[in-house]
Amino acid sequence: MKVSFIFIVFVLVAFHSSAQQKTMTSPWQFHSINSVGLLEGESGSAFQILTINGAQYGSWFGGIGLGIDYYRYRTVPLFFDFRKEFGKKLNKLFAYLDGGINFSWVTDNQKMAYVISEQFHNGFYGDLGFGYKAGIGKKDHLLLSLGYSYKYLSETYLSPVYNNFFINADNYSSGQEKISYELNRINIKMSWEF
Repeated sequence: MKVSFIFIVFVLVAFHSSAQQKTMTSPWQFHSINSVGLLEGESGSAFQILTINGAQYGSWFGGIGLGIDYYRYRTVPLFFDFRKEFGKKLNKLFAYLDGGINFSWVTDNQKMAYVISEQFHNGFYGDLGFGYKAGIGKKDHLLLSLGYSYKYLSETYLSPVYNNFFINADNYSSGQEKISYELNRINIKMSWEF
């Protein structure tokens, strides 16, 4: 009887201390989400690579993302990412919203050959969509998402305007032109979260 009583007390103390440890852990969790995406739009297909790092509190996540976007012109998006998860199981649905700046990083092959000088200007980057989050182990997840992405940048360039169609360096005046690119894309992303 004494041994049973001591055993029960020991189990209750261990259970109570275990329960206390679980309640003492922080509700904030750090996550890193690393993605590879396929972009599809009027300008064709391209891919992007993104990394997002931030904190999760309950079903809400907020972080900062950085990537490389090769759609039409190569750019580097720097953005805020906000997510909301739906469900309490390991596998769940989520929705996300991204917004920030698109820094131009245009390759030489993407520049125009017939202009005197050209300069690309940074613009807005946005992305919103939904996805499915599948648990792999205790802390890792595989994410599949579908979304709409918007990319804006502009370009100013100085082009020669020829008189009488003669190509002569002494016989032209220069005019500055500006082009704005508003690129709408559908994206499919596969991500690993840890």
